[in-house]
Amino acid sequence: MTFHFHNIDTDNIGATRIVVAAFAILCGFSGVIAGFYEILQGNVSPDGLIISTIGPEYSMWKTYEISELMETYSALTIIPNFFVTGILAIVVSCLVIIWGVGFIHRKHGVIIFFFLSLMQFLVGGSFVMDLAIITTIVATRINKPLTWWKQNLPSKVIEVFGKSWFWSLIAYAILSISMLGITIFGVNNESIHDLLNILATLMFAPLLLMIVGGFALDTKRRTNQQLESK
Repeated sequence: MTFHFHNIDTDNIGATRIVVAAFAILCGFSGVIAGFYEILQGNVSPDGLIISTIGPEYSMWKTYEISELMETYSALTIIPNFFVTGILAIVVSCLVIIWGVGFIHRKHGVIIFFFLSLMQFLVGGSFVMDLAIITTIVATRINKPLTWWKQNLPSKVIEVFGKSWFWSLIAYAILSISMLGITIFGVNNESIHDLLNILATLMFAPLLLMIVGGFALDTKRRTNQQLESK
């Protein structure tokens, strides 16, 4: 039995793998945006390891103190040049997306993804290591038996969480696109900053439901596959 959610074939791909890919895409695009604005700052040296990815002409803030930018558009870089940092951030972030979508499920794929995420973090690809770590942990469950879920959760609970997966994925996509859109198009509007904080807070709910729903859906899928093979 194959589960189809609006043309998403979870039987062949796996819901958990789709969740991992969605997280990896957000990590990567955040780094690409950071890299783009770092390039715009030109061939100059930053004042330290912690930098503002967005220069003062694009910043939401009236002042340009790193302490004020820390929670939004800051990053760490070991490269003493904004332009080079931006180039490397974009290249490595693109690799994070490619690997997270197409190769993380392969042998040693999780380790390589974590290494790429660490490289993104070190070359100015924004502070997304928290999401990268979550992605790495969830990715270790791709194609795994998930026996705990089957043994400890009632089938009705698994059913409910499985059904929530698709809609949490949609909510996650909408929130992610909105946050990235504000970063790109609203960076010189300080009043939008409160909205960005609200969206970031709302992101926790679909993120958690995607993980739990993905595990539940894959548990149900594998149970049915076992029944069909008998």
